[in-house]
Amino acid sequence: MAFPGAERLLDFSQEFDVGMLDTVVGAFYTPGGDPVTRAEAEKIMTGLQEHEMMWTRADAILERSANPNTKFFALQVLDGVIKYRWNALPDDQREGIKNFISNLIIKLSTDEASFRRDRAFINKINNVLVQILKHDWPQRWGSFVGDLVGA
Repeated sequence: MAFPGAERLLDFSQEFDVGMLDTVVGAFYTPGGDPVTRAEAEKIMTGLQEHEMMWTRADAILERSANPNTKFFALQVLDGVIKYRWNALPDDQREGIKNFISNLIIKLSTDEASFRRDRAFINKINNVLVQILKHDWPQRWGSFVGDLVGA
């Protein structure tokens, strides 16, 4: 096994190991890496993406990971839950995701250097926000335009 301890990534009773996920994602995206290791990383990542609670780890990943590919992975997980399960989530969880994504966009966009450096990442976050708006605007988030202008 190339990733000892990776099974803990699916144990939602303990703190999420962002460093382990960075290792797995890094191995998956390493050019010319060992095909067996890459296949194992892909299996782990697929298992995580398919887990119904993985989206609850996205905030920790986005806040603590230093690997851009890991951050994109977290945004893909969020994008999937928003596209396919958004209306099944409780109101407080939907509000938490909306607030987290909105605040992250504002935080990254206020600094010109980080805005330029993280442009692709910000575009992906904006896409996640658009997915939320497809579900919630204008019925459940009628104040979106005002909120955006006020930020």
